[in-house]
Amino acid sequence: LVETFTEQTGIPVELETVLGETRLPPPVETALYRIVQEALTNVIKHSRASRVSVLITRKRDSVAAVIEDDGVGFSPDAVRDGGLGLVGIRERIALLDGRLTVESEPEHGTSLVAEVPVV
Repeated sequence: LVETFTEQTGIPVELETVLGETRLPPPVETALYRIVQEALTNVIKHSRASRVSVLITRKRDSVAAVIEDDGVGFSPDAVRDGGLGLVGIRERIALLDGRLTVESEPEHGTSLVAEVPVV
């Protein structure tokens, strides 16, 4: 996903995964893939970023995906329903009893943290 993104956009993506030897449950793998995909789509549509980083880390009872860009940022409070694909990301995370944190402000990039439990 990130290789294709970089090839198509010219925006470099630094990818780091710390997942261990055991695969994640398929619903979690799929959700994280789609969340990263939507976040990268938002970078193309909205951020005007020159760099993106994606970190996926398995913790004891959860897995977290952190997607950060150095783009123009936005005010999360000003996002309307359906805006920036965040509603879809929130729905995916809610289905897995996870949580989403979005930190951004105009002219300072965006950080999106999606964390879901893993049994």
